Amino acid sequence: MNPTRVFWRVAAALALTLSMGAAYSASPPAQEGATQRSRADAQAFIDEATRKYNAGLTHSSKPGQTIVPAAGPNWAADLDTWVEYTFPASSGASCMNGTPYRMYYKVSSDAGMRDKVLVDFEGGGACWDFQSCRPDAETGAANPDGLPSGYIQGDGIVSNTALLLTSPVLEGNTFLVEAAARLLFGRGSGKLDDGWWGRLWQTTTAPETQKWTKVVFPYCTGDVSAGASFRSFNDPAAPDDATKTRYVNFNGLNNVRAAMKFLQDNKFTQSLSDKGYLQQLLVYGGSAGGYSAQFNYPMIRQALAGEKTRVALLNDSGPLLTAPVYGAGETISPADLEKTPAAKFWQLASHTWGFFQQPLAADLRVPGHPEYAEQASGVIARWEKATGKKVNIAKASGGDTGSFSAVLSKRYPNDRFGLASFQQDQVISRFFFIGAQNAEVVGLEGSALRDAKLKLFQKEMDLVRANLGPLPNFGYYMPWSRYLVIGSHVTTALTFAGTETSRAANMRDDGGRIQPAFDGDVGHFLNNLLSTNTLEAEPVLKEVGPEKAEPLNLAGVAGWLLSLFNVFG
Repeated sequence: MNPTRVFWRVAAALALTLSMGAAYSASPPAQEGATQRSRADAQAFIDEATRKYNAGLTHSSKPGQTIVPAAGPNWAADLDTWVEYTFPASSGASCMNGTPYRMYYKVSSDAGMRDKVLVDFEGGGACWDFQSCRPDAETGAANPDGLPSGYIQGDGIVSNTALLLTSPVLEGNTFLVEAAARLLFGRGSGKLDDGWWGRLWQTTTAPETQKWTKVVFPYCTGDVSAGASFRSFNDPAAPDDATKTRYVNFNGLNNVRAAMKFLQDNKFTQSLSDKGYLQQLLVYGGSAGGYSAQFNYPMIRQALAGEKTRVALLNDSGPLLTAPVYGAGETISPADLEKTPAAKFWQLASHTWGFFQQPLAADLRVPGHPEYAEQASGVIARWEKATGKKVNIAKASGGDTGSFSAVLSKRYPNDRFGLASFQQDQVISRFFFIGAQNAEVVGLEGSALRDAKLKLFQKEMDLVRANLGPLPNFGYYMPWSRYLVIGSHVTTALTFAGTETSRAANMRDDGGRIQPAFDGDVGHFLNNLLSTNTLEAEPVLKEVGPEKAEPLNLAGVAGWLLSLFNVFG
């Protein structure tokens, strides 16, 4: 076993808890002085940032690193090896600071798994104003300075800040992480049945996605990989000083668009199968990556799935808290805010990241670049183009953000969709209800602040369950808590252990259906989503764990101690 990989996996287990919590810490509300700029301006920003980046390069690769050759990808070469592709500036792809965006893939050497593809989005916070988008901000989003070459390399995810990608969904755990999971939680981390100490020496071989072909999107755009908005933010300390203006390219949606074009142009799916289409496709992400996976699902499905491809979504800890979306500057009605307190954040994010954005006149006038108008159109227009369905989430249309789930369910009735989330998610509750400064949390500190934001989060999660419950192909899995790992955030981070819940046979599940007994963890939920059975033969799971105290084991004691110090409060 590679000692470097072991070291980083153990480091991930120790460091991820604090690193990810910091990425979602409080940030002040959106400020005045945020100006939308054209896609032509964004392209000029990308061109200049890329020129400066390339001028500063001292070497093009690192030991153990594999990159796409100049002639283009050879999908049959370098099997089971992470390969890096850097998008040219001309593609319109970039990180938030305009520097090059990179995508990674690993083609499976297992002939039976090669045409099964996992698309994985990295998580790591978000930003929406001058302060939160600073490269030196204590809070904000991952990789504000861009993605270094070699972000993923060699035989695993071992470099830089890519710890946020560590999950049994993507990679098998090492012996030490497996041992830690058994010590802390009393069971293993990736086996989909109860383990015991006699099998401790084994590393995990499940879930099946570990053996699939993989495409990974690192995160460096601050917009949950769903933005299409180039903005300039004035420094609140010197609003009239143009030299201090910060330019931020919320470019996640365009990065995914460019990636799908690259894969299609280079016949990615055809190269993996003699049938010419994929057997299975899973779109997955955790935290900010969970939102990324759901927001980009129609575009990815349209580009990669064939008529016979079995397609699924696992959105881990990116719950679309149900709320009508108001336009920038509109006053949210007290009734809406009382029902759906997340409305304040959706107003902030949808405006800043350009969900409804209209092309500026400058986008329509650039000779030879008709794509600028499409790039500026925002996630709503991209959804409607890909799905052929109207997406109503704005207040004026009477819709809400739950339409992002309802449209998927109805447009793709044979696909299997799933949301996983802890009910006591300390991170997402902070992200929504402090970033947007809801009145219920203003002025509170410590445990009072934590309790207030969790109360708002639980109200929203009840609405999410009510929205997803009637959808026949959209399941959910909501255990109570796992405080020790990132403050009960991301059910598939590091290990599946600590996510167990159960329900007796012939009882109604959370969707109101009489079902067989369930006794498992989030790995079982993943397997359910990957099932090739029909929905009638194997319905999607809708499971909600009961409220529980932290168990009397090492994980429970450690979690209790962390709660005393209000680490995630």
